[in-house]
Amino acid sequence: MTSDRAHDIALTEAAFRIANERMARWDERHSDGAPERYLCECASQPCRERISLSREQYEAVRSDVKRFVVVPGHVIPDLETVVQSSESYEVIEKPSALMDLLIETDPRHQRSGRAAEAAQALADEIDPQTT
Repeated sequence: MTSDRAHDIALTEAAFRIANERMARWDERHSDGAPERYLCECASQPCRERISLSREQYEAVRSDVKRFVVVPGHVIPDLETVVQSSESYEVIEKPSALMDLLIETDPRHQRSGRAAEAAQALADEIDPQTT
């Protein structure tokens, strides 16, 4: 069983993932092959920090539903494990106990439910044009 805190944090991170997925569908993002700017997928709802990644780097993170990309220092050590670290970003992994929530909220899985609705609502509040 996961704590309410872990659940709430995972929902916030899922909302940022949804926002990044929405932006990834913008054709102009892929026009010149340059690194793209993604929102930090951390647990802080007001965070709007950006991370420059190639499309391939972002897809490598997205290949595992338990993984999110965050700015260094935005990790919650008691709830997340850093699995990759660089100067400009860290890849975190959520615990397996959150797998059902992570799958439900992942926009690539097209699931529905309370968690998916909550994550979508949070993502709707994120303006990708703000920095």
